[in-house]
Amino acid sequence: MMRYIRSSAKLFWTDIRNVKWAVISVIALFCLLYILFGSICPAVCLTGLPCPACGLTRAGLAVLALRFAEAWELQPFIYPILLWLGAAAVQRYLLRRRNLSGWLKWVGILLICGMLVFYAVSMYRYFPDREPYIYHSDNLLQKIVIYRQLW
Repeated sequence: MMRYIRSSAKLFWTDIRNVKWAVISVIALFCLLYILFGSICPAVCLTGLPCPACGLTRAGLAVLALRFAEAWELQPFIYPILLWLGAAAVQRYLLRRRNLSGWLKWVGILLICGMLVFYAVSMYRYFPDREPYIYHSDNLLQKIVIYRQLW
């Protein structure tokens, strides 16, 4: 049993090492976006409009802080996404499958479709009065429009 746990942990750290530069690049991008625009969401930084995943980072942080109701309020898809990630981790590190099983892929696709529907309904109901469905005027497109008007 201990050997199995050690080999699963070794596989996990090997996977982390294999994607370390991608993770470092994403973190650097998020830091740059936050410094320049005050948000880590590329959609918000570019257009000022929230994306279907807006609120997911804050919801994840709320879950980590054990503020479950707040997480639900910010982005209710945090819970099925965490369950999906858990199932994917079980398949990869406990069952040692290299690829996701078919049912897990379909559940992922359904999650994405559900998030898109939830986003459309939420934008209709809450935009622009409720976080995270607000317009951020400090965005790249707005700056380009203002810059072009000056010239």
